[in-house]
Amino acid sequence: MDARIFIAVAFGLVAVAFGGFYFALSSRSHDPLAPSAPAISASSAKPAPAAAPQPEQAKPAQATPESIEAEIARSDHADLQAILKKNFADDYRELIKVAVQRRNEGLSDQAFGQELFNRFQEIMRTRLRFAAGASTAMIDRLAANEVALFHALGHEGAGYCLKVLGKDETPADSPPPESVRRMMRLGTLFRFQAIVEGMATQRTVDALTADEMGAFEASLSRDGLRFEEVRTGAFLTKDGNEAGKPCQMIEKLYQAIARLPEAPRRKIYAGMFFLGRDR
Repeated sequence: MDARIFIAVAFGLVAVAFGGFYFALSSRSHDPLAPSAPAISASSAKPAPAAAPQPEQAKPAQATPESIEAEIARSDHADLQAILKKNFADDYRELIKVAVQRRNEGLSDQAFGQELFNRFQEIMRTRLRFAAGASTAMIDRLAANEVALFHALGHEGAGYCLKVLGKDETPADSPPPESVRRMMRLGTLFRFQAIVEGMATQRTVDALTADEMGAFEASLSRDGLRFEEVRTGAFLTKDGNEAGKPCQMIEKLYQAIARLPEAPRRKIYAGMFFLGRDR
């Protein structure tokens, strides 16, 4: 087999290398319509009494860097906030600056949370390649979370599977299950932790050897998968198109990789999660 294929496996699998850039899951806002007023005939209409002057409404307090920091610290992103503040101070200051501006523009809580999550991921994208140098234990921890995430997206969160994969852009009618939201947050947190580890080690990732490639293909075959199907992404719809099926297939792929020895497992996960994902 051509050596370029080994490199493609270690640094590619682009069709399924989601890299943790989960697409936002926003829900539609269904504001109730105001009830219609009964019609009034011209003959029965009476002049309306003059409205009493209303006291001036107090303006909401303006957001400040301190208030935004406190808001994030009370949220589910507190651990991620600590990592950013300690290791990426410039990016963190810019994030807070923009967050203050957006809050003061009147952004809703839901929209603000989604925008904040997207900005976390943008900061992550520019440094994700460094995560390839993280320890195998850190990479395995991330992979285990991905297995759990795609299991949830293949079953109780099946309606959100294609949305997370970026293949369905219609707004959701309701939030996804808490299990999905929690593991998406953990996926972003674990990637930042891997980046910090990798920046310290500067460890590189080699291409798969012929023996490692053979082991990978054998592991795929145990689950009825072929490498070519995985490389092209055709395996996503191999067993049907019903809701959640693509995410069930991704879970199956991750499990096939998890069975491999440390060296090939680490190379493939690094290629899928980190390398080439900063563009």
